[in-house]
Amino acid sequence: MIPLIVIRPQPGCDASVKAANELGLDTRGFPLFEVRPVAWDMPEPDSFDAVLVGSANAVRHSGEGLAALAGKPVYAVGEATASACREAGLHVVSTGEGGLQQVLARFNPAHKILLRLAGVAHVQLDPPPGISIVERIVYASEPLTMPPALADLLRQPAVIALHSAEAAHHLRDECEMQQVDLSQLTLATIGPRVSEVAGLGWLAVQAAAFPNEAALLALACEMCKEYEALGHKPPNTRESMAEPIQDEAASPPVTTLAPLRSGRWSLLLALLAFALGVAGTVWVASRGYLEDLGLVERSSPPMAARSALSPGTDAARSTASETAKLAEVGDVEARLAMIEDRLSRIDLRASAASGNVARAESLLIAFATRRLIDRGERLGYLADQLRLRFANAQPRAVNTVIVFSRDPVTVDQLAARLEALSPDLTGTAPDASFLDRALTDLSNLFTVRREPSEVIGPQAAVERARMMLRAGRIDEAVAQVQRLPGADAADKWTIDARRYALVQNALDLLETTAMLEPSRLQDGRGNRVDQPSPLARPMGTPEARLK
Repeated sequence: MIPLIVIRPQPGCDASVKAANELGLDTRGFPLFEVRPVAWDMPEPDSFDAVLVGSANAVRHSGEGLAALAGKPVYAVGEATASACREAGLHVVSTGEGGLQQVLARFNPAHKILLRLAGVAHVQLDPPPGISIVERIVYASEPLTMPPALADLLRQPAVIALHSAEAAHHLRDECEMQQVDLSQLTLATIGPRVSEVAGLGWLAVQAAAFPNEAALLALACEMCKEYEALGHKPPNTRESMAEPIQDEAASPPVTTLAPLRSGRWSLLLALLAFALGVAGTVWVASRGYLEDLGLVERSSPPMAARSALSPGTDAARSTASETAKLAEVGDVEARLAMIEDRLSRIDLRASAASGNVARAESLLIAFATRRLIDRGERLGYLADQLRLRFANAQPRAVNTVIVFSRDPVTVDQLAARLEALSPDLTGTAPDASFLDRALTDLSNLFTVRREPSEVIGPQAAVERARMMLRAGRIDEAVAQVQRLPGADAADKWTIDARRYALVQNALDLLETTAMLEPSRLQDGRGNRVDQPSPLARPMGTPEARLK
């Protein structure tokens, strides 16, 4: 089974390893941090109302000052921290499940001032109005150098459990220093923030459903078993190179950042606010409120004065006023309908522009990938982009390209190797005996064919295969080589040539998908591209019905 690696500091590392082993996992513990206490001063007990604890390490390394907190109510971030507080004799009044910020949302309003015991690296909190936090740093988590045994273990596929953002950052730095390939390592993190800090380049990064130890280990167990069920093998094995196509379920989960608000929605909100403002102004003006506020001059005497001057015309003027108001209301409704129509058109255009941009970006990613493949270079960050954009639409093609990039081969390399194999393919190797050469020459003197055709000797066939290779006709070049007398000597060359042909077909498929895929293409934020491609023909057209 693929191993699970735990790198959190002791004693949490041993506890996580024990819990994971009870789940049936092959778990290895390599603490990459060492926790040490930090000298701190205890505030006056009367200067704060309650204690906020975000880690069990804060309790273990608080030292003698912890005794002064015995009578204070304690808010713990999770059950493990709450257990450590109870063992130390503290009174826990609340235990959270989703981080300290959620704990603050359930505070007793009577506790106005909180004492927070934290480490050097800690998350900044936003306390509710009327509540202040006094921080004291009581411990520090010092990073350690990655041991050689862990570096060797990480050069094969593995799942790594990350309990903090500091662990994610330090692991990435150590892997880069030890030249560990990130693309075959899977991360199970305790929360989205840790996944964000881990960055790109990993085979997969997934956050636990809840920010606690149980959810993290459950996720790690699921990822290990899924990885094993799919039959994944290290990328340097012959089987992984010769079998690049995997099942669609093998597409690794990709964690993306939360999408930012789109620019089109900002434009729509601004236009809607403007429309509401115009409508409100017209309504206020029709009611005469602007005159009452002194914002406009009165153009006629008040209604009471007009009634006194001409009492016989009150009914006619009232009817005319109501007719004018109805006309104004109808005019406002017509304007609102026109604005709504314009907003609808703007939304459609913005959606079309967004979809076209996403397709153009995906096409550029496919072009850049082809360029690196043709150069024989590794994909790097492009592998993550391929998974993010094309994994739902073309999982087999994505897997083919990524597996090929781990052991790439170029056309120039294939041509050079074919040139080197030429003596063995034609049966004229320098170490061949005189009898073998004579038999080869004799067999080339006569050719029996059922119909007239062009006679091609072995050397000419090798040259033709080389020309086909340069022209991109890989399958025809392979077929030409396999008809030569010494074709057995080119087995490895044939495998690499077929791999190169497969990856070229996969790249063609990805480029076509970027232009024509109707529903399963994704943009750079992981959102589905629903806008149809302008290159796709509607199904109702005669050209589409003929296909």
